[in-house]
Amino acid sequence: MPNKPAYPGRDQLDAANMRFRRALARLHREGVRHDPDLLPELERIVREAAETLGRLAADAEAAENTSQRHQAALKAQEDKIRAKLRPAARCGDPRAMQLLRRLDERAARSGRPADDDH
Repeated sequence: MPNKPAYPGRDQLDAANMRFRRALARLHREGVRHDPDLLPELERIVREAAETLGRLAADAEAAENTSQRHQAALKAQEDKIRAKLRPAARCGDPRAMQLLRRLDERAARSGRPADDDH
């Protein structure tokens, strides 16, 4: 299996992550063995790191979702769903009509025109 090229900054991120995890392990070991007063500080650091990483992951996912390839794939899936829901909506199925409305709202939020033939 060929190696994929690393994204910019991957080496620095890996090094920082390794250093961070080792520092947490040492702090935990010290807190458990010798100084329990260190454990609340460890917990605070871990909680803050998890929150920060969660925000950064959301930023990366949001950026990924703006790719043209992703948008085209999403539109294709939505088109398939619409094609399945239209017959049921024409027969008056309230769930199908609700799902089509949600798809229209989603399209409006993303700047795409809503599908008007239902």
